[in-house]
Amino acid sequence: AQTENPPIALFRFLGPPLIVVVIAAFSLSRGYGNYVSSRTVEETHEDELAKCFREWNGAHRNLEKLVKQSMNDSNSYEHVETRYSDNGDHLIVRTTFRGKNAFGGVVKNSVTAKTDLKCNVVQVIEQKP
Repeated sequence: AQTENPPIALFRFLGPPLIVVVIAAFSLSRGYGNYVSSRTVEETHEDELAKCFREWNGAHRNLEKLVKQSMNDSNSYEHVETRYSDNGDHLIVRTTFRGKNAFGGVVKNSVTAKTDLKCNVVQVIEQKP
């Protein structure tokens, strides 16, 4: 009597269940890959930009930090509004805020700055009292 080759005997023993497991694993991996890649470049870009802004008031985190460092009384800082323009490789961000001036009066100011896509302030373009 001729004996079967051990790998063939193993395949005959595990064949059907093994095929089912391989097909299921392949299907799941393809489905997961489609889910991950279904995010568009625009959605990914927006997600990255969202990290630059505070969720509760929309302030640009690093521009706000820069503004507070330059204020007479940083504790008086009150964010009013932040708007931005996405220029592809950078943002133009304008923040309007209130704070106390050197005489103790509360004034409204705005700062416009160029930022990179990693949230860094690259250049202050304009400051208005």
